[in-house]
Amino acid sequence: MMPAKQRRGRAWTSKPGRLSLSAGMPPAAASVHLRRRRHLPGYRQRQAGQALLFGLFLLTGSLAALFYLFNTGQLVHEKTRLVNTADAVAYSAGVMHARTMNFEAYTNRAMVANTVAIAQLVSLSSWVEYVNKLATSPAGLDTSTKYPSFIVAAIAAKTTGQLLEASLNTSGMLEGLAQASDGIVQSLQAAQRTAHNGLLPARQQVMNAVAQANFPNDGLLTAEPLDPQAEDYPSFVRRYSGKERTRFAEVVTVSAKKDGFVSKRSWHLDALRPNCSSAFPRRDWMDRRGGTELVEFEQWSAVDTLSEKVWVPSNMFDALCSALSEQPVSWGKAAAGEAPGDLAGELASADPGPELYDGALRVNPAAYGLATAMSSSAWAYSGLPGFYDLSSRQDDPRLRFSVRVRRDISQTRTAEGRSAVRPAPQSRLNDYQAQPAGGRELVAVATSEVFFDRAGGAGANGYGQSQGLPQEIGSLFNPYWQVRLIHSSADVQKARGMQGVQTPGSNQ
Repeated sequence: MMPAKQRRGRAWTSKPGRLSLSAGMPPAAASVHLRRRRHLPGYRQRQAGQALLFGLFLLTGSLAALFYLFNTGQLVHEKTRLVNTADAVAYSAGVMHARTMNFEAYTNRAMVANTVAIAQLVSLSSWVEYVNKLATSPAGLDTSTKYPSFIVAAIAAKTTGQLLEASLNTSGMLEGLAQASDGIVQSLQAAQRTAHNGLLPARQQVMNAVAQANFPNDGLLTAEPLDPQAEDYPSFVRRYSGKERTRFAEVVTVSAKKDGFVSKRSWHLDALRPNCSSAFPRRDWMDRRGGTELVEFEQWSAVDTLSEKVWVPSNMFDALCSALSEQPVSWGKAAAGEAPGDLAGELASADPGPELYDGALRVNPAAYGLATAMSSSAWAYSGLPGFYDLSSRQDDPRLRFSVRVRRDISQTRTAEGRSAVRPAPQSRLNDYQAQPAGGRELVAVATSEVFFDRAGGAGANGYGQSQGLPQEIGSLFNPYWQVRLIHSSADVQKARGMQGVQTPGSNQ
């Protein structure tokens, strides 16, 4: 046995692959030497295996995180598509609203145009009868000496009066044109009713089609109005009929009066001398009075009268001819109404006011009486049509419509839906699945707004103000309705309430 003294000074050797201490090397130096040798080529260190447990935990966490990331991405994608779908559905519904309102505006204008055409045809029929009466008038008008400027008109009437009467009135040409216009108005009324009554079913079909087109072959979803009880198209637009046709009557009357021939057919002509020479310097004259009027809502009536006003003696002792006498020269009347059989008598009793027909009753009462009693031209007419307009007049009318698009979580491409990546029924990965607020549905809300804005106008309803005209108010007589998407906080809160979701701070 080697003495201890020698063992302390002897160098320790190592087997191949193991570390040895040099003789006489202090422990601290030996430790440094050991650390350096670990970096030498061929050095091998024995593995203990303590990192395996940590790796298992890391792998499990990574899988959970990957699954959570996948599910979250799918949910974000589904929600984004749902929001875009809700916008598309709301905008499509708004487009249908705007187009229907513009269609009703166009048809209203077309009905106004055809109704004005009937008024013009009635005016022309009365005027033709007046010309024919003038051609055969036995009034003994001295056109050559008293009214030289009337000679041409009198000759033209005598030449063409009977021809015009035969070709336009007796043949029924004007009446046929009026009835054709009336038929067009009736067809337009039917088209309006069809468009209005069919809007809601057609809108729902379009909403469903647009919603499903955004998810082609990718599960089911539901598109519906957010609040069926809220103001919708049927309450924003309604039909006016019967005694409620005042607005249409106003529009038709103003439009018809823009035609001077319909509005009034009147003139005044002084004679060169009176028949009674002692009445000089007073002169006889002729008054022409006529026009076309809308009687109630059911009849168009036109009257034309021509009378000569002659100074005559008031009695056998009046040498100065101080009395004025009306001598009817010509007259005509035409009407279109619901009861053509006895229309002439009805209109005789229904014509109120002395200022109608540009004052024909007040200025030429005798000729007016003859026109009413002797005229037989009366056409069948349906009267002013019923029409659609806004339910109330507003300075800035707007129709808002909100939709709610719902998609059940089972229809989504997530782990809890139709995705191929899904955990086992009892797996703890189920803890990372989506939990939609308020149930098992993803919900998106969008709102469209239909508003009135004439293209090229100075802002909403600003058209005409730069020309000093009144502010233009939206109605269904002008087809300038447009649509846009808006954000409605109230509708979002309502949708959240329907899901049972309480927004943080909403109860404060």
